Amino acid sequence: MKHTPKPVIMIIIDTLMTTPLEEAVQTGYAPALHFFMENGRYIPHVVSSFPTMSVNIESTLLTGTYADQHRVPALIWYDEERKRIVNCGTGIKEVIASGFSQFLEDMYVRLNNNYLSKQVKTIHEELAEQGLTSGSINAFVYRGHIVRLVDVPRRLQIMSETESPWAVHTPNTWSLGSFAKVRPFTFTPQTFSGNYKAGFQELKYLLKEKQLPDFMMCGIQDLDLRIHLKGPMDLHGIHKIDRELQHVLNLYPSWEHALEACTWILLSDNGHASMGHKRSHYVIDLRKLLHGFSIIDKGRTKDQNEQLALAVNQRTAFIYSLKHESDKKSVIHRLKKDHRIDIIAWKENGTIQVASGEKEGQFSFSAGSGWVDKYHQYWSIAGDEKLLDLTIKHGVIHYGAYPDGLARLSSSLHSHKGNYLVVTAKPGYEFKDKASPTHLGGAAHGSLHKQESLVPMIVAGTETLPSSDRLVDFKPWLMELLLGKEE
Repeated sequence: MKHTPKPVIMIIIDTLMTTPLEEAVQTGYAPALHFFMENGRYIPHVVSSFPTMSVNIESTLLTGTYADQHRVPALIWYDEERKRIVNCGTGIKEVIASGFSQFLEDMYVRLNNNYLSKQVKTIHEELAEQGLTSGSINAFVYRGHIVRLVDVPRRLQIMSETESPWAVHTPNTWSLGSFAKVRPFTFTPQTFSGNYKAGFQELKYLLKEKQLPDFMMCGIQDLDLRIHLKGPMDLHGIHKIDRELQHVLNLYPSWEHALEACTWILLSDNGHASMGHKRSHYVIDLRKLLHGFSIIDKGRTKDQNEQLALAVNQRTAFIYSLKHESDKKSVIHRLKKDHRIDIIAWKENGTIQVASGEKEGQFSFSAGSGWVDKYHQYWSIAGDEKLLDLTIKHGVIHYGAYPDGLARLSSSLHSHKGNYLVVTAKPGYEFKDKASPTHLGGAAHGSLHKQESLVPMIVAGTETLPSSDRLVDFKPWLMELLLGKEE
């Protein structure tokens, strides 16, 4: 095996946000994160993918593409070929409504084996081609070059009709909840993935046993659960994660030695928008809003009469027209009357059309010519650009409330087959279907808005940085670090 001079450890702290991170560091709640910031480079605003949901973001990070190429649209979407809703873990009630066995196979088999496009390669696959090793802890998207047979954990066998073992493609080192561990005695109270203590136990084991691969990606999800309930400014969750990170650093003779031994990337995946408290006002019940339409129920395949399908990803929703184009037009007309709805977008005659429930006017755009943005992408635009908070200065498109909004919205509308709308809620609001989780008084994510789209990153142990401030551009940078091309 070829080895890079310096391993790269990427720790993804789900929902770590810039303001609470800075406050935790300033008030002494996060000594380890403070150390990395003081001895590395801190980038407070990195642009995530859209919708801002975990499996879509992980797919973008690992493949270096948006959803129009990697083909994982969100956590939940309608599969036109199978004529049913695919659910990769939006909430326990919705999982039960969709069918528990179906959810297990969608999330733990089909996500990596089928839904993630084979037309793109993950960083795990490309590193293997270069003779380098890689690993994944607690990431739901992990496709690699090694075929493993995985047994369904016993407690899940009781709850489902799923047959095992499953054949999955993984990197050299792979750990995911009760499905797979690298440390035999790691305790995983959350069956579907390891909690923050389990994730760091796995990482520490690899370091102690000198089994760290060339590239190690470790996901820490617990902060997301706390912020959903407590709101974005919960510092205690950051403190608990930082304490475990200190234990990792203490494995080295000094914390400075950790930077000499490895390149460290500490990164968030998405932010959150604070939610209001009054259910009748801040929760947008799409079935009530679209009363009169026949809507497919989760857990069932489409029948002859159903007009619409709904896939709610917290603050973003896909609304599918299953029969007639006139149904889509009627839905758009009804959505435009609700002031809680931020963006309504759809494909039409080779362009993307944008409207809003909050704002008057209409906007359209398409890729390929016209104005250029800061990422050297060219766009033809027409109508009221304020709907996407765009300004044009000196011939360049500048983004406001929706970072890289044109590319990210376009990618979502080309991410999978179907005649559908992409709809986002204003900050403070979220969508609901029958069994969708809601987060009143807490926080939610999923939309195009900067509150969920801009995330912090700390890089230590290297002087090089990615070519831009977008997650989609990180893969070439990681490959350069790992192939020993760092200057």
